[in-house]
Amino acid sequence: MNKTSMQLQPQRAAVIGAGIAGAACAVSLQRAGMQVTVFDKSRGVGGRMSTRRASWTDVSGAEQTSEFDHGTQHFAAKHPRFLSVLKRAISVGCVAEWQPQVHAVWPGATAINSFVAVPHMPALTRHLLAGLPMHMGEQVQRLQRTADGWHLVVQGGETVGPFDHVMLALPPAQAAVLLAGHHDDWANNLTAVPMQACWTLMAITQDLDWPWDACEPANGPLAWVARNDRKPGREVPLGHASWVAHASADWSVAHLEDDSSAVLQALKAALARELPGCEKSGAQINWLHSSAHRWRYAQPTLLSRDECWWDATQNLGVCGDFMGAGNVEAAWRSGDELADTIAALMDDEADTRKVQDTASA
Repeated sequence: MNKTSMQLQPQRAAVIGAGIAGAACAVSLQRAGMQVTVFDKSRGVGGRMSTRRASWTDVSGAEQTSEFDHGTQHFAAKHPRFLSVLKRAISVGCVAEWQPQVHAVWPGATAINSFVAVPHMPALTRHLLAGLPMHMGEQVQRLQRTADGWHLVVQGGETVGPFDHVMLALPPAQAAVLLAGHHDDWANNLTAVPMQACWTLMAITQDLDWPWDACEPANGPLAWVARNDRKPGREVPLGHASWVAHASADWSVAHLEDDSSAVLQALKAALARELPGCEKSGAQINWLHSSAHRWRYAQPTLLSRDECWWDATQNLGVCGDFMGAGNVEAAWRSGDELADTIAALMDDEADTRKVQDTASA
């Protein structure tokens, strides 16, 4: 039996990170013929495209459950390939267009064209990753490279592998830890990438006469306030309002290690100042639920001009939203570009084997 009649085993790839970059990379690698396994330390997919669920009691005393888009609020799309992905996602009902009225001191209220995943932000990533093997709730603590490939040491000491390729789709600081000892120059570059922190307020109140879908306050702790229930697919019982408010990067850094209860009170007071009739004390607001979440790695501030990094000598790659514009579309493009780079090399290797097989036949 010659080489042309042998069935080659599919190459195995581990994608660490189940955010939008990891999902784009994993899907494209699978399409190229690889056996792909996705790992993430969280229990759910989406990364910063995430949702937080909370139980609360409405004004009638009934128990309710609501979800808050406490990470990415919405996203834009310009690249034809990403638009094509969103078109398919819209056709199956997991993405919708959103045109919120956003108020700012200057230039005032504007309508923006954007997208949201439906019924919550992780839905797009879940749609992309459907059918792929995933190890959720398993933090990869270390990479080991041996003669048979890459092995992943997960929390608890278990080793998973071997894999022919490893792709890191993580925030820079987390990727740097795994790269140390394998690609120190990448690790050093990623360690130097500053990430903005963000405190996020999630709240349910009785409905208020607020004319905007979102606003961008010019002063105070808050950088963004949105009526979460005015996004497509989000609902609260009649007579209630659902709020998500992001603190500014400067305020978040200054209060990063503060007690969460003190942060919660400060953000509630800041939100009250943005709502009609509540400028002074916020006493007129009936808070039915409120909580605060701290994002330590909310947004990169120093972006790479590369779309991805790939080392063909080690079969090791890096992608993420810090490559390019630092947004959802940049994250998707980075993961997709990394997979395309690997697929192109696989095609070249396959062509070389065909030539060699023909010559030896």
